[in-house]
Amino acid sequence: MSDIVPALIATAVLSIMLGTGSAHAQDRTWIFSGSELKQAIEGKFAPEASDPELRRMISVAKSSAYIAGVADTTASKLWCGAGVAPHELTDRVYTYLVDAPSETLSQAAASLVEKALASSFPCEPKKN
Repeated sequence: MSDIVPALIATAVLSIMLGTGSAHAQDRTWIFSGSELKQAIEGKFAPEASDPELRRMISVAKSSAYIAGVADTTASKLWCGAGVAPHELTDRVYTYLVDAPSETLSQAAASLVEKALASSFPCEPKKN
């Protein structure tokens, strides 16, 4: 089982990079929309896998890797949550996406992840 996790993560990263399709490549400048990220968190965004359990695992790995990447890039700049577990980040992002107006889900997922983390884990004002 421990050998499958690195393979799933590698598959997820590759799928994120290649799996969004080229039909909208000229229209969009992002990898995931908010709607796609929400589907991925729910385990429903891995059409490349035919086995339902593998599809769910790849989908969840995609969403976790994506959220972790945005979180690492923006930590201590847009949000402050040192020591927050990765599954909690995903939970807060999912809650934000569920509560967001449907028209915002067509936007780039990265900006929605940033907003979710900033509202869930705001930084303390700097003391002079």
